Order: sequence, then structure tokens, then C-alpha cells
Amino acid sequence: MKRRSRTSKSMSDDEHRQLPKYSIGVVSQLVGIPPQTLRRYEEAGLLDPARQDGKNRLYSDENLAILQEIAELADQGVNAIGIRHILQMRQQVIHLEQEVNEVRTRLLHIQHTEYVLDVSNEDQEQS
Repeated sequence: MKRRSRTSKSMSDDEHRQLPKYSIGVVSQLVGIPPQTLRRYEEAGLLDPARQDGKNRLYSDENLAILQEIAELADQGVNAIGIRHILQMRQQVIHLEQEVNEVRTRLLHIQHTEYVLDVSNEDQEQS
């Protein structure tokens, strides 16, 4: 029997973190949060787990990390609205940091290109 060759590439780390794979019961045990509380967090818009056939919730590693943040903030007395704002601000900070890094990379590239052009022009003038 021949095996089919797989043409699909392997998943990136980011794709693997976003892959839904844990049921609500497993997540409840892993994070130490009752299933009812997990459902309330979803109702409050704090996270959005995937749905299996439109029914069962499936959580990813990324969802677990968010749930741990939510639990820490809740333990500090932050309510659901405050938690949502904090999570949104953290995402905005991450996005802005990525933009800053992209701009820095572009700037370094431009500076390098300008330097190469300057050196090339100086060489041509000396010839």
C-alpha cells in the first residue's frame, strides 16, 4: 500500500498556539477555573474559544495564556470590564511594538543603503 505524500507544510509556532485542542473540562483542570466561570468569561467577551460543530468549546494554548492573565487580574479584584480593557491595551502595546520594530528595521535598511551610496559616490569622485 502506497502512502500519500504530504504537500502541506508544518505549522508555525504561532499557528500551533492558536490550534483549538482542549475541551472546557480539561481547561478547567489546567487553569483551575470552574467551567461556569469559563462560560461567563466568554459571555463577557474576554475570550472566544473555537466551537466544534457549533457546540463544544475548544480552547487553544493562546486561550490558556489569556485565561491565566484573566485569572490573575480577577484575583487582584479587577472586574470583567476592567479585564477586557487591560487585555485590549496589552494587545495594542504588542501591535505597536511590532510596528516600531518594523520601522526600525526599515530605517536601518535605509541608513545602510544611504551609507553604501555615499561610499560609492566618494569612490567615484576619487577616481
